[in-house]
Amino acid sequence: MRAPLLVRALPDLVRVSAAEVTAWRAELILWVLTATLPLVQLALWNTVAADGPVAGLDQADMARYFGGTLLVRQLTANWVTWSLSYEIRSGALSPRLLKPVHPLWQYATQMVLAMPIRMGVLSPILLGVVLWRPELVVWPGAAAFALFLVSVGLAWLLQFLIQALVGILAFWVDKTDALFAAWFSVWLVFSGYAAPMAVFPDWMRAVGTWLPFRATLATPVELLSGGLAPGDAARDLGLQLAWVGLLLLGVGLAWRRGLARYGAFGA
Repeated sequence: MRAPLLVRALPDLVRVSAAEVTAWRAELILWVLTATLPLVQLALWNTVAADGPVAGLDQADMARYFGGTLLVRQLTANWVTWSLSYEIRSGALSPRLLKPVHPLWQYATQMVLAMPIRMGVLSPILLGVVLWRPELVVWPGAAAFALFLVSVGLAWLLQFLIQALVGILAFWVDKTDALFAAWFSVWLVFSGYAAPMAVFPDWMRAVGTWLPFRATLATPVELLSGGLAPGDAARDLGLQLAWVGLLLLGVGLAWRRGLARYGAFGA
């Protein structure tokens, strides 16, 4: 889509997307409340680290890591897989295709506008964690925080593109939910969501470094929590950018071919 057209359509797109997100606010609140595994993991690893550091991480490190995980998870979460796959299967995608804005831009705008609601629900939860573990709040430094903002933006884009790619597969298959569930099962481990990558064996860390999972969560979390120094972040940010580029190509190709198939069936 050409940039001038997108800029002209952006105000209307924001208004429509904001109305849709507001209508779904109850569901959003429930999704935030169900994505609290980091709190469970924090309690677990806090107990494990009570007898001494685990893989170099003490209780304060664990608190900062899982506090960051809770925050980054909400900043990068979206539901485009379910929306897109449903609309492809049901034919509800057709009205979106008649609009001057690409459907993926429409979905992306919804996801971004949902963040204030997510943060509003998450804030008292984070406050409670901070009151329990005050050492969680540590300023990582201006350079680390600036890189964190870049990294979390790339992580959001990666999550969106991955989910969009899975959703686009609904042009060919019915069980995209099962495909995403399989992806999510692996993501739980290799993203660092269930546990810091530092506690895993060397071979798992080596494999996980180059896969896209870490780039969607652990990289920004470690920048925020102090586990990744700014001077050592070039490789991680480079991998995030590389995966974004590959996924942009994959999504673009899959979308064009899927749309041709969609139109061939008269949808």
